[in-house]
Amino acid sequence: MSQFTWLDWAIVLVYVVGAGAAGLMGRRYVKTVEDFIVAGRGLNPYLAIATLAGTEMGLVTVVYMAEQGYKNGFSAFVIGLIAGLGMGILGLTGFLIKGFRASGAMTIAEYYEMRYSKGVRLMGGIVIATAGILNMGVFLKAGALFLTQVTGLPEVVSVGGIQVPILNLVMTILLVVVLLYTVVGGMISVVFTDYIQFIVLSLGFILATIVITAKLGLGSIAQAVVEYKGIDGLSPFVNPNYGWAYVIWQILLFTTASATWQTAAMRVSATRSPEVAQRVYRWTSLVWIGRAILPMFWGVAALAYFGTRMEGVTEGSLKAMPAMLGQFIPVGILGLLTAGMLAAFMSTHDSYLLAWSSVITQDIIAPLRKRELSTRARIAITRVLIVLIGIFLLIWGLWYQLPGTMWDYLALTGTMYLSGTLAMLTCGLYWKKANRSGAYTAIALGVILPVSQLFLLDKVNAFLKVSLGFELSPGLAGMSAYIVAMLGMIIGSLLGHAFGRKEGR
Repeated sequence: MSQFTWLDWAIVLVYVVGAGAAGLMGRRYVKTVEDFIVAGRGLNPYLAIATLAGTEMGLVTVVYMAEQGYKNGFSAFVIGLIAGLGMGILGLTGFLIKGFRASGAMTIAEYYEMRYSKGVRLMGGIVIATAGILNMGVFLKAGALFLTQVTGLPEVVSVGGIQVPILNLVMTILLVVVLLYTVVGGMISVVFTDYIQFIVLSLGFILATIVITAKLGLGSIAQAVVEYKGIDGLSPFVNPNYGWAYVIWQILLFTTASATWQTAAMRVSATRSPEVAQRVYRWTSLVWIGRAILPMFWGVAALAYFGTRMEGVTEGSLKAMPAMLGQFIPVGILGLLTAGMLAAFMSTHDSYLLAWSSVITQDIIAPLRKRELSTRARIAITRVLIVLIGIFLLIWGLWYQLPGTMWDYLALTGTMYLSGTLAMLTCGLYWKKANRSGAYTAIALGVILPVSQLFLLDKVNAFLKVSLGFELSPGLAGMSAYIVAMLGMIIGSLLGHAFGRKEGR
């Protein structure tokens, strides 16, 4: 039974109203497309760190990382270590981020046109927007599921005599709040709310971790992992949910996503210089470790608290952590933590909505037009798209059933475009022979394996099992997508040169 009280609700309400007001203040500073999409390229290191960390410390992150901890024990920590290490290497070397910031592009697909062609930008923009919007498809469900579990809200509520699932109602309310201030203020509103969210959520994270450790004890948590998961809970390399292919996939995924995931790329574009971007990445790498391992620790604690019985409940592995928090985090702290989680929810949604709507406007609609779009038209189209994407997300979140864990879904949808992007950006920045033939090939090949895992899994595995005697795991599919995209980039570019195509730099 949740301990959520009127005091906790009051704390949550104050935060939601305050953050919404702060976001709406951003409207007065929006004058150009650059203001709306990349905050006028004026972020200093401190604001950039807060907004980057705030965006990626989303509520969905907390939920899916906790699920990994609950299902896989301490083995899941390898994902957090890889995330922090990947970002730290980018910050130290400037790999990808320095060259991208120096190009002046606001979106990844805009760089495609600078380096390859308008057609590559259009094709890349379609894949990026599709993958990104699908990636967001489970965010609303994760947020609503967390809120209903931690507060103890009933499963259904009567609205005008009609019984409405509370999960659906909460998803709708949360989305409306985020849409309101993101449509009005763009990236400037996002930065305002990210900064507040970073402070509130950091405090909530620390207090909740202290309470969890004091309530359960590190010894009993460790003992539970050994009892319920055995060696699988201690080593990611023997855990059947992970393995070597999965670990390699995560290294490729996080290194690429840290540099080229559109929300991260927009922060790079919003910094004052390539050097500032590098500094931001160096410091944010520490946050990247914590954003994964702390929720994973909460998930492991939920395993110690509930045992494996939550695995028999519908979406139980996702519900375990918030249900545990609702049952023993003290009044007041529970409200602060929930406010922080809602802050995380809002911060991620606003950035993602802005990112994908900007990609559609800048990289799909604008290149298709013969006449240049005005600044006013671009901002207006982006605002309309934010609302339309929000409506789609609400429908998709209610309809789509995850084929596996939430993290695997997010990683596979991300890989749909990140695999091709790694090849195209790396070769574009560091290989003179890269051209549009290779770029088209990399985009196409990078999509195939992730899509087969997401939508054709049963058919593909049935075919592979009969013909080749094995099934395609998420880890193998994800790792292979990066390999075939890079091979496609290299071979396609060489063939393009062989047949006289020397487009590109």
